Amino acid sequence: MDDLQLWIATIKAWYREDNPHNIEPLIAIISATPARLFTAPDLNPNKQNNHNYEEALAYWLDGCQKISQFHRQQQPELAFTYLQLPYAKLQALICDPQQGATTKRWGLKKLDSIIVKLLEFCQCQCQCQQPQHWQQQRRDLIDLHVIFMAAQQHLNLRY
Repeated sequence: MDDLQLWIATIKAWYREDNPHNIEPLIAIISATPARLFTAPDLNPNKQNNHNYEEALAYWLDGCQKISQFHRQQQPELAFTYLQLPYAKLQALICDPQQGATTKRWGLKKLDSIIVKLLEFCQCQCQCQQPQHWQQQRRDLIDLHVIFMAAQQHLNLRY
């Protein structure tokens, strides 16, 4: 069993426990994500490896979102970081010329949903504390997302 397969088994075990308040093990799992999850998978005629790769990405993304949700009220900066992390990793994945069209398409769709979550998060924080800080974060996110998507030369429209 390689490091990615072991990681998938570990995160699946956390999900099977079905205890969303037991967040510390999930943080450890997300922190120990193998770097090769964010590089192109070994593509071969056997679609099983590709399915495992896509499944691992989905678990990782959902794990980040669960951690963010857990910390949302008590530690908003940390919660925000766990939304920014997948956004940045997906940007890198989309820009990787070794990635296949399916993974890029999936990444672009997820990127759209994460930017919405980031903007909603900032909007909620504007009503709670440091409104200027969160308004500026929102403006920066919008500006940087537009710049990133423009640099993709409308790949999101081709998929």
